[in-house]
Amino acid sequence: MSLDNAPVWNKGGCLKILDKPEANLVGSNDLRPDCAMTVLLVDDQTTVAKAVHMLLDEAHDISFHYCQDPIHAIKTADAVKPTVILQDLVMPSVDGLDLVKLFRANLSTAQTPIIVLSSDENPQVKSRAFAAGANDYLVKLPDKVELIARIKYHSQAYLSQIQGAEAFRDLRESQQQLISANERLEEAYGKLDVALREAEQHAQDALKLTELVDVLQSCHALEEAYKIAKNTLPTILSSQSGALCITGTSRNVVEAVAVWGHSPATVKTFPPVNCWALRRGKIHVVKDPASPLLCPHVAGYPPGGYMCVPLAAQGETLGVLYLEYPSPSANSSTRQLADQTEALNRKAIGAGERISLALANIGLREVLRGQSVRDPLTGLFNRRYMEESLERELRRAMRSEASVAVLMIDIDYFKGFNDTFGHQAGDALLRAFGEFVRQGTRGQDIACRYGGEEFVVILSSASIDAACKRAEFLRKGLKELKVEHAGQVLGNITLSIGISAYPVHATTTDELLRAADQALYRAKQEGRDRVVVGD
Repeated sequence: MSLDNAPVWNKGGCLKILDKPEANLVGSNDLRPDCAMTVLLVDDQTTVAKAVHMLLDEAHDISFHYCQDPIHAIKTADAVKPTVILQDLVMPSVDGLDLVKLFRANLSTAQTPIIVLSSDENPQVKSRAFAAGANDYLVKLPDKVELIARIKYHSQAYLSQIQGAEAFRDLRESQQQLISANERLEEAYGKLDVALREAEQHAQDALKLTELVDVLQSCHALEEAYKIAKNTLPTILSSQSGALCITGTSRNVVEAVAVWGHSPATVKTFPPVNCWALRRGKIHVVKDPASPLLCPHVAGYPPGGYMCVPLAAQGETLGVLYLEYPSPSANSSTRQLADQTEALNRKAIGAGERISLALANIGLREVLRGQSVRDPLTGLFNRRYMEESLERELRRAMRSEASVAVLMIDIDYFKGFNDTFGHQAGDALLRAFGEFVRQGTRGQDIACRYGGEEFVVILSSASIDAACKRAEFLRKGLKELKVEHAGQVLGNITLSIGISAYPVHATTTDELLRAADQALYRAKQEGRDRVVVGD
């Protein structure tokens, strides 16, 4: 800085560079804009300012600013952002200690180093200056080397502090960005975890349903399938209460064949029209007790509502799956209830589809099995099934040293019925007789059509006396049976019955049937309408 370019001061106390009129701004005159260190001098005496300016003239890395009126000091400091403030302690308009305090109270100069320039060397004055917030104290005018050294020391410390603060802010920003990124990552992981758990749960539900269907497909009868469904469906569907309701063969009534939970609201039997799911052919959900579409088969509204899933397969409606939603608790949120409802709906629809197909297949197998072992006209077992069953009963009797009796039955004068009334009347008689025999035998007895008008009844664990009583019951009971065809009674019907028993008359199937047939022949020879025991 040359003395030819020495600054002068206008009335407002502003520094003015003679060859730089564009820099004529209050408190913001920067002689060296590229300098790292900036000094702001606040002193009412211009002579001091000139002296300080001359001391700093050789310090090319220091930019010098001057403010004569301390009233403008804060505003000037905000504009020039000094790295060191030099200020007088005694000024006419503002007390130097008060100015130090004002600098410390100002946000932009709160940390800026302040060096007090004073002619007073009193230690108490120095102490008050430091107490007010000054960083250093120099006696006017200090040695040039010392002044420059102290300015550089405080400036570098201040700049290091600023850089550290900026680095700290950058670090905090980086940390905050990292925290935000971690939060987003955790949120993404959370959503992924939820999706994975849901997918895993769906897979487990599908596996359970597949296992259930596999077990159901292995069932030999629908009754067995119903028991398995009752034990497994509550776990698979996570349903507290429910019922598997199947439409009867008459198609006029639906019966709850498997019920679980605590007193489900559905009645045990009801007509199909009492269920909206069966009437509409699609899932029916009720969550409002005031709904106009409450199913009449639901006797009382469950607290959480209910759903009915129609069961259909191969174009035939099999029944309905009735499920009650979980009861809402005080801690249950709307979202939780919605999720529970959605989960149960999804499981129920999947279970309904698979159960329907499994039950339809079991029913079809039962029909085919029945057609293969039963006589289509009388509904009794056929001859092949009779022979297999008799062989099985004989083996069982041999193991347990029990008895087996065989009734060989013939409808007396059946040919005459056909000749008199026609073959259709004869078929009507055979159907009526088949129903009569089913009603007149025990559950463990096996009634079969042997051929034509001849029938065989296998009595397991029955003695000869018990067989005779059963035969007499059938013979006498048939006399009271009135068979009508085409509006006319077919007349009195009588039976001839031959009896044989294991091990009294035979030990093999053929021998036992032969003995019963011979006894039947004797009954016919002796006048029919009687029971004869084999020899």
